[in-house]
Amino acid sequence: MAPDMILNGKRAPAIFQLLEDWPAGADSPSDENVAVPLALWLARHDKGNTPDGTGVNLEGDDDLAALKPVLGHIPFIALHLPKFTDGRIFSHASRLRRLWDYQGTILVHGDVLRDQLVYLSRCGVNGFYMREDQDVEASLAAFSLFAEFYQYD
Repeated sequence: MAPDMILNGKRAPAIFQLLEDWPAGADSPSDENVAVPLALWLARHDKGNTPDGTGVNLEGDDDLAALKPVLGHIPFIALHLPKFTDGRIFSHASRLRRLWDYQGTILVHGDVLRDQLVYLSRCGVNGFYMREDQDVEASLAAFSLFAEFYQYD
Protein backbone atom coordinates (compact mmCIF):
# COMPACT_ATOMS: atom_id res chain seq x y z
CA MET A 1 0.00 0.00 0.00
CA ALA A 2 1.24 3.45 -0.88
CA PRO A 3 1.98 5.88 1.95
CA ASP A 4 -0.43 8.45 0.51
CA MET A 5 -3.96 8.45 -0.79
CA ILE A 6 -6.49 10.89 -2.21
CA LEU A 7 -9.19 11.85 0.29
CA ASN A 8 -11.85 14.47 -0.42
CA GLY A 9 -9.94 15.74 -3.45
CA LYS A 10 -6.60 16.22 -1.65
CA ARG A 11 -3.44 14.25 -1.02
CA ALA A 12 -3.49 12.71 2.47
CA PRO A 13 -1.62 10.04 4.43
CA ALA A 14 -3.04 6.56 3.82
CA ILE A 15 -5.16 5.94 6.92
CA PHE A 16 -7.18 2.83 6.06
CA GLN A 17 -5.99 -0.74 6.52
CA LEU A 18 -7.69 -3.53 4.58
CA LEU A 19 -7.63 -6.99 6.18
CA GLU A 20 -8.60 -10.36 4.73
CA ASP A 21 -9.45 -11.75 8.18
CA TRP A 22 -9.67 -10.80 11.85
CA PRO A 23 -6.31 -10.91 13.63
CA ALA A 24 -5.68 -14.34 15.19
CA GLY A 25 -7.05 -14.61 18.71
CA ALA A 26 -8.55 -11.12 18.69
CA ASP A 27 -12.21 -10.32 19.15
CA SER A 28 -11.74 -7.40 16.79
CA PRO A 29 -9.06 -5.55 14.85
CA SER A 30 -6.99 -3.46 17.24
CA ASP A 31 -7.04 -0.19 15.33
CA GLU A 32 -9.71 2.06 13.92
CA ASN A 33 -9.86 2.57 10.16
CA VAL A 34 -9.57 -1.16 9.52
CA ALA A 35 -11.88 -2.90 7.03
CA VAL A 36 -12.71 -6.59 6.78
CA PRO A 37 -14.64 -8.50 4.11
CA LEU A 38 -18.43 -8.22 4.15
CA ALA A 39 -19.13 -11.78 5.36
CA LEU A 40 -16.82 -11.35 8.37
CA TRP A 41 -18.25 -7.95 9.26
CA LEU A 42 -21.84 -9.21 9.07
CA ALA A 43 -21.06 -12.34 11.11
CA ARG A 44 -19.55 -10.22 13.89
CA HIS A 45 -22.31 -7.64 13.69
CA ASP A 46 -24.99 -10.32 13.99
CA LYS A 47 -23.32 -11.42 17.25
CA GLY A 48 -23.20 -7.79 18.47
CA ASN A 49 -19.42 -7.83 18.26
CA THR A 50 -18.48 -5.21 15.68
CA PRO A 51 -16.17 -2.46 16.95
CA ASP A 52 -16.97 1.14 16.07
CA GLY A 53 -13.89 1.76 13.91
CA THR A 54 -14.25 -1.31 11.70
CA GLY A 55 -15.25 -0.78 8.09
CA VAL A 56 -16.38 -3.16 5.37
CA ASN A 57 -14.36 -4.20 2.33
CA LEU A 58 -16.64 -5.04 -0.60
CA GLU A 59 -16.06 -6.89 -3.84
CA GLY A 60 -18.01 -6.25 -7.02
CA ASP A 61 -20.08 -9.42 -6.63
CA ASP A 62 -21.07 -8.77 -2.99
CA ASP A 63 -24.78 -8.29 -2.31
CA LEU A 64 -25.20 -4.93 -0.57
CA ALA A 65 -28.77 -5.55 0.63
CA ALA A 66 -27.63 -6.72 4.08
CA LEU A 67 -25.77 -3.45 4.61
CA LYS A 68 -28.71 -1.10 4.14
CA PRO A 69 -30.14 -1.39 7.67
CA VAL A 70 -26.71 -1.16 9.35
CA LEU A 71 -25.02 1.62 7.36
CA GLY A 72 -25.06 3.91 10.38
CA HIS A 73 -22.70 1.49 12.15
CA ILE A 74 -20.06 1.48 9.40
CA PRO A 75 -17.48 4.31 9.52
CA PHE A 76 -16.12 3.65 6.02
CA ILE A 77 -16.63 1.29 3.12
CA ALA A 78 -13.80 0.09 0.90
CA LEU A 79 -14.61 -1.05 -2.63
CA HIS A 80 -12.11 -3.36 -4.30
CA LEU A 81 -11.51 -2.79 -8.00
CA PRO A 82 -9.75 -5.98 -9.20
CA LYS A 83 -9.22 -4.63 -12.72
CA PHE A 84 -9.97 -1.23 -14.19
CA THR A 85 -12.59 -2.64 -16.57
CA ASP A 86 -14.81 -3.94 -13.74
CA GLY A 87 -17.61 -1.38 -13.35
CA ARG A 88 -19.60 -3.04 -10.58
CA ILE A 89 -18.13 -0.86 -7.84
CA PHE A 90 -19.41 2.24 -9.64
CA SER A 91 -22.91 0.84 -9.05
CA HIS A 92 -22.09 -0.06 -5.45
CA ALA A 93 -20.83 3.48 -4.75
CA SER A 94 -23.83 5.10 -6.39
CA ARG A 95 -26.28 2.92 -4.48
CA LEU A 96 -24.55 3.58 -1.16
CA ARG A 97 -24.25 7.34 -1.60
CA ARG A 98 -27.27 8.35 -3.68
CA LEU A 99 -29.95 5.79 -2.93
CA TRP A 100 -29.10 4.96 0.67
CA ASP A 101 -27.53 8.32 1.68
CA TYR A 102 -24.40 6.78 3.19
CA GLN A 103 -22.42 9.58 4.86
CA GLY A 104 -19.10 7.84 5.61
CA THR A 105 -16.01 7.59 3.46
CA ILE A 106 -16.23 5.40 0.38
CA LEU A 107 -12.72 4.25 -0.53
CA VAL A 108 -11.73 2.56 -3.79
CA HIS A 109 -8.59 0.41 -3.94
CA GLY A 110 -7.00 -2.01 -6.38
CA ASP A 111 -6.52 -1.27 -10.08
CA VAL A 112 -7.42 2.42 -9.68
CA LEU A 113 -6.25 4.68 -12.49
CA ARG A 114 -6.21 8.46 -12.81
CA ASP A 115 -8.73 8.31 -15.68
CA GLN A 116 -11.39 6.83 -13.36
CA LEU A 117 -11.23 9.39 -10.54
CA VAL A 118 -13.76 11.90 -11.86
CA TYR A 119 -16.28 9.20 -12.72
CA LEU A 120 -15.85 7.44 -9.38
CA SER A 121 -16.19 10.71 -7.48
CA ARG A 122 -19.42 11.46 -9.37
CA CYS A 123 -20.73 8.11 -8.07
CA GLY A 124 -19.96 9.14 -4.48
CA VAL A 125 -16.42 7.87 -3.91
CA ASN A 126 -14.29 10.28 -1.88
CA GLY A 127 -11.24 8.14 -1.03
CA PHE A 128 -8.76 6.56 -3.44
CA TYR A 129 -5.79 4.24 -3.05
CA MET A 130 -4.14 4.56 -6.43
CA ARG A 131 -2.47 1.68 -8.24
CA GLU A 132 1.24 1.61 -7.39
CA ASP A 133 2.38 2.94 -10.77
CA GLN A 134 0.01 5.95 -10.55
CA ASP A 135 1.37 9.21 -9.18
CA VAL A 136 -0.94 10.61 -6.50
CA GLU A 137 -0.01 14.24 -7.15
CA ALA A 138 -0.49 13.91 -10.92
CA SER A 139 -3.76 12.06 -10.35
CA LEU A 140 -5.16 15.02 -8.42
CA ALA A 141 -5.20 16.99 -11.68
CA ALA A 142 -7.98 14.70 -12.92
CA PHE A 143 -10.45 16.52 -10.68
CA SER A 144 -9.93 19.79 -12.55
CA LEU A 145 -10.18 18.44 -16.10
CA PHE A 146 -13.90 19.10 -16.51
CA ALA A 147 -15.80 22.26 -15.61
CA GLU A 148 -19.23 20.88 -16.52
CA PHE A 149 -20.91 17.53 -17.10
CA TYR A 150 -23.76 16.68 -19.42
CA GLN A 151 -25.05 13.81 -17.26
CA TYR A 152 -27.50 14.42 -14.45
CA ASP A 153 -26.15 14.31 -10.91
